[in-house]
Amino acid sequence: MKAIIVPGITDMNKGDQALVWESYRIVKDTELYSDIYILNSGDTEAEKKNLSSQTQKRGYPLLENILKHPRRGQHKDNEHIQESKLELAKQVRNAVYDFISTWFLILIVNNPMLVRFFYNKKVQKTISVFRESDAVFVKGGGFIHAYGEKTAPYLMWYFLFYVRLAKKMKKKVIFFPNSFGPFNGLTVKSQVKNTFSQLDLIYAREKVSADAISGLLNKDVPIEMDLGFFLQKGSAEKAIEILNKYKLSKDDKILGITVRPWRFPGKENPARLYEKYLESVYELALFAIAKGYKVAFCNQSIGPNSHEDDRNAIMDVLKKFDQQNNVVWINENLDCDDLKALYSTFSIFLGTRFHSVIFSLTSLVPSIAIGYGGNKAKGIMGDFNFNDYVVQIEDVTADSLMKMFDNVVSDYDGYRSKISDYLYKLDISRNKIKSDIINLYKS
Repeated sequence: MKAIIVPGITDMNKGDQALVWESYRIVKDTELYSDIYILNSGDTEAEKKNLSSQTQKRGYPLLENILKHPRRGQHKDNEHIQESKLELAKQVRNAVYDFISTWFLILIVNNPMLVRFFYNKKVQKTISVFRESDAVFVKGGGFIHAYGEKTAPYLMWYFLFYVRLAKKMKKKVIFFPNSFGPFNGLTVKSQVKNTFSQLDLIYAREKVSADAISGLLNKDVPIEMDLGFFLQKGSAEKAIEILNKYKLSKDDKILGITVRPWRFPGKENPARLYEKYLESVYELALFAIAKGYKVAFCNQSIGPNSHEDDRNAIMDVLKKFDQQNNVVWINENLDCDDLKALYSTFSIFLGTRFHSVIFSLTSLVPSIAIGYGGNKAKGIMGDFNFNDYVVQIEDVTADSLMKMFDNVVSDYDGYRSKISDYLYKLDISRNKIKSDIINLYKS
C-alpha cells in the first residue's frame, strides 16, 4: 500500500518539519505502507529548495504540490506585521483563480482523461500518485482555525483542499493530533463540519481543541499528544559546538528565547500590541541577566514569508539593547532534531513558537509559553498542569513574564519533576495512534 502526508513540508519552520518527519515515522512504523510520500509546499524552484532541502537530504520521497499559496512565493521583507492593501489584492486575485481551478479538479478527479485534458503534467503526476495511494495523513499542528477575517472562507478551503481531494477519490484520511478553533468567519464552521464528518480518524492534541471540534461535529474526538513530543534529540556534540561558536558553555545558566512576528488578527491595534510584546520580552531578558543568566535568542522558524521569519522579530527586539553583553543570537538554520538538542542545553526557556516549548519540555527544560494563533499553547500547557506558565501574546506584560520566571526558579526541581511525570504518556499515546491506524484495515 501507499500513503501521502499533507499539507506540504516547510523545512524553514522547525516545528512544522518535526510534525511532518514524525508523521512519516509513525506511518512507517505501522508497517502497512511500502511507499510514503511527503508533499512539497514550494511555489517557485527557489522556494522549493528552501522548503524541502533538509527533508531531501534525509532521503524522504517528495511529491509535487498542486495548490499554490496565494502569495506565489512573493514575500515583502518589510511587511511582517501588516501587509499592504496592494499585496492583499494580489493574493485575493490568485485565491479566486486557485479556488476555481481546484474546485473543478475535485469535480473531475476520478476521470483521468479529463484531468489530462485540463491540467499540466505536474498536476497529473500528483493526481496519479493520489489515485494509487490508499491513505492520506494530515500532519499534526494547529492550522484549523479562523478569527472572522475576510479571507477566512478561502483559508479553510486552502487548508482542507487535500482532504476533500482524498475523500473524493475514496481514500482513507487520518487527521493527526491538531489544535482546533476558533471557527469564526463566513462558511468556516460549515466547511470544517462537512469535511471532518468524512474522516476516518481525527485526533485533537489538547482538551480545549477536543471540546471545540467535538462540539462542532457532535461526537467525541479523542486527545493524543502532539507529534512534536515524539521527536528524538539530535547530536549532543553538535549542540555543544554551536554553544561554543557563540561563546556559550553548557555550564552557563542560559535563558533560551523564541519570538515571532505576529499580526494580531482581529485586533484594531496590531502595531502597538506587537511593540508591547517585544518590550515585555526585552524586560524579561534584562531581568534574567541581572540574576546571572545569559540570554540566547534562537530561530525556530525562518520563513517562508516575512511574517513566519522569526529573525525579523529577533532583530526588532535586539534593537532595544544598548549593549548586548550576555545576549546572543544563535542565528542558525538547524534541522529540528539538532535544534531540540540545542534547547536541551538551556536552563529555562521562554517560547512563543510553541514547538520550541515542546522541544524544551521534552528535554526537561522548565518553560514559559506565550500563546498565539488558536488553542495550542493554552491547551497543551493546561494538560501539563502548567496553566500558570502561559500567557496569550495580546495579554503579555513584563511583570507577568518576570513573575513566571521567578516561580520557575523557586520551584525548579518541582517543575522538572512535573515534566518527567507527564512524559510517560509519550509511548502510550504514540502506540495508540499507531494501533488505531492498523485497526482501520482490520475493520
